[in-house]
Amino acid sequence: MTYLSTNEVAALISVAESTIKRWADEKHIPCHRTLGGHRKFLLQDVLRFADENAYPVSGTIAPPGNQRGGHGLDIALQTRNFAGIADHFYGGALKADKQGLYELLSYLCKHHIPLSAVADRVIRPAMTRIGQEWLDGRLEINQEHLASNAVLDGLIHLGPELYRKPAHGRSAVCACLEGNYHELGLRALSYSLESEGWKVHYLGANTPVETLRSFVNTERPDVVCVSAKIMNGTHRILRDVRSISGIVHRLKTTYLVGGISDEDLSVAELKCDYASNSTDGAIAFLKDRFQLKPGPKKHRQ
Repeated sequence: MTYLSTNEVAALISVAESTIKRWADEKHIPCHRTLGGHRKFLLQDVLRFADENAYPVSGTIAPPGNQRGGHGLDIALQTRNFAGIADHFYGGALKADKQGLYELLSYLCKHHIPLSAVADRVIRPAMTRIGQEWLDGRLEINQEHLASNAVLDGLIHLGPELYRKPAHGRSAVCACLEGNYHELGLRALSYSLESEGWKVHYLGANTPVETLRSFVNTERPDVVCVSAKIMNGTHRILRDVRSISGIVHRLKTTYLVGGISDEDLSVAELKCDYASNSTDGAIAFLKDRFQLKPGPKKHRQ
């Protein structure tokens, strides 16, 4: 669990430290006391309070202690220089620094940057860069694998700490089709959906089509999200993607397809409702599709 001090909470939502203490004492915001009597706040509770009471999380707190160039990371965060943040992330991934990557992800989420934005604008550019360096022969395959596994480990470690909006009763199934083992994007999408109040059934990598069809028929989710690497000549995978649409649309379920493709395939060709090339785009599509746009309420200072 990630705890913040009174000073860090005050810095994040740009109010006086005395105000945070008063809110804690009046039980407006959940607070835990250490044995020494210091107030500590769970990150999830702070973000929930900010959302419910229309306080923008616009301040900053110190970067993780083990981040080299912490001041530069702080400036990049303040200016929303995602390219600069992605450079920091790339460095951690290249070193397979699981703890450092987790702390960097946690640092970004503490500042209420949606995980969907982190996935698209930090994780993807960093991993694309590493992938290209492997293709160019500048990295060994073991380095690429170590980097990918370290990022996945950091995401999994982060998952329980993410702030989740109240459940709205909708559910989703997320799966990589059989033969697809790269689940970073799918994992980021599943956590982003959970953050938005979805109940997510995460089936993960290498899911056989029949297994997915059977699960969908039993659970009857509102959304099925499939990740599949479709390349020239991989007709079986494309056939699998299309085959799922039958049961999905019979159940009047929304069908999203994402992943890496070197073919320009349309929604009609994939037989899906949305072809996703970004986590943010998928979240925006589903918010619009299911009209999930609650407004915040304001709390008195």
